[in-house]
Amino acid sequence: MISFKNKKILVTGASSGIGREISIHLSELGAKVVLIARDKNNLEETISLMKQPENHKYFSYDLEDIDNISILISNCIQYDNIKFDGFVHCAGIPAIVPLKILDYQKFEKVFKINTYSYLEIIKHITKKQNSNDETSIVFLSAIFEEYPKKAQIPYIMSKVSASNISKAISLELEKRKVRVNSVLVGSVLTKMVEDTERYRLLNNDIEKTNERKHKQTCKILSTREVSNMVMFLMSDSARYIIGENYFIDGGIFI
Repeated sequence: MISFKNKKILVTGASSGIGREISIHLSELGAKVVLIARDKNNLEETISLMKQPENHKYFSYDLEDIDNISILISNCIQYDNIKFDGFVHCAGIPAIVPLKILDYQKFEKVFKINTYSYLEIIKHITKKQNSNDETSIVFLSAIFEEYPKKAQIPYIMSKVSASNISKAISLELEKRKVRVNSVLVGSVLTKMVEDTERYRLLNNDIEKTNERKHKQTCKILSTREVSNMVMFLMSDSARYIIGENYFIDGGIFI
């Protein structure tokens, strides 16, 4: 059984969706979780849903502020003087911007939050004073690098560039046995998705397929199903999985 007892793990984007689910799941498996996101109220709600909420800590922070991430990581250490054992980067913003109106400002904002904040956190969290050896890192990416959509060039580039350097980062950090892997996620049933027309149409198609008694493997994922994959990659069971990209898409894009 996977356990994170006596492990301290950082989760970004922890105020909702997949980041919230991963934070809750980690707490159920014994981890001490440090949560980062912009929305203080939503962070407090996430903490309230976690097992033993008093064991966890949140920091309200906008990851677009790259210059002060070093201070953020220092604060995450100083409040309890315990080093990190893991980091899950769920933070990210979508960007639907057609090429004809794409400009540097829009591109830069997406890249700062989705990509460079991730690298900046890794740079500081993997210093000896901030983390233990054999730290595990997981980046939440998207399957759009294999199945691109129109008008999402900044988003796709930001995700692809981060997920495709997992091996390179792992090589630079091999002396401390730091593992970096990515999970490329398909459609996930969050509160935001549940009310969309696309979800309703897909659900109707699945019901029709089941009525015809065809084998049904395609589905929109739950946040817990994504979290299960992350828990495995963060755990000691995956200690020899290094620099890999794992797809979890529910078969919808096959």
